Amino acid sequence: MKKESIQYQVGFKLSLLPSIRCRALSFLEACGYSLSSLVEEEGREVRSLSIYEADKASADRIYKIFKGFKAAGVSIFRCVHRESDWSSRWKKCWKPFSLTRRFHVIPLWQEVRVCPARKIPVYLDTTNAFGTGLHETTRFTAQVIESLTGKFSSFLDVGTGSGILAIVALKCGAKKCVGFDIDPSAVRVARQNLRANQLTCQLTACDVKDFKPVKLFDLVAANLVSFDLIQFRDRILSFVQPGGYLVISGVSLKNIVRVKKAFAQAGVYPVRLVQGREWAAIVFHPDVIRD
Repeated sequence: MKKESIQYQVGFKLSLLPSIRCRALSFLEACGYSLSSLVEEEGREVRSLSIYEADKASADRIYKIFKGFKAAGVSIFRCVHRESDWSSRWKKCWKPFSLTRRFHVIPLWQEVRVCPARKIPVYLDTTNAFGTGLHETTRFTAQVIESLTGKFSSFLDVGTGSGILAIVALKCGAKKCVGFDIDPSAVRVARQNLRANQLTCQLTACDVKDFKPVKLFDLVAANLVSFDLIQFRDRILSFVQPGGYLVISGVSLKNIVRVKKAFAQAGVYPVRLVQGREWAAIVFHPDVIRD
């Protein structure tokens, strides 16, 4: 019998104040952690933000980093779990919900899969809540993709995670869909989700700097942390077809000016800003470029 793997959990326990959550997420973003690597759980009195690792050394390193975050109402914890436990814990609280005006997310493990009238179902399974559409960054990007229906036929998903944005793009009319993620496990989950929705997308596990497209894309979505968006700005822009669109998300409100300035230095300026309580998505179009 195959031995079940162990997962090491390191996380913050936070008060339910939105400002505390925002500070914690900003801290993790500044440390280089992608939103797709986090698992968020919310109880009656506290919420938690966690990272899971397969080896103890990595978990110990993360624990030391977490200790650098000092704020009232925040504590650090670590636990050890069997894989079958940690991968499904947060799913107990995940219910079907409306992602956008047209799309309704339904967890694959729901026994009864009912979609509201005039809504398009998106069937999804994932290993963490940031890949479900519950997070502002994912919702905003999905909303932008939906609003651009009819203006793109090819779509690139940079940091695909659960594949939810690729699914939305395909259901909005994309004829060609490509996605990649640095995490091989995310790519496996994304492939399963595409199959569950009876859709196809070319997915691969690689880093932004290693991705080599055969052709450019009408619409590119990059839901990454601000640091990566700035670091790989030129690479991400190079994926966009002339006349196409770029949507970047994963930008915390405090980093909007810094990210916009970085893209302005490349001669690219926003045509739309979608802003929430803590995060934002920015839309660029090559037609709005200044020499």
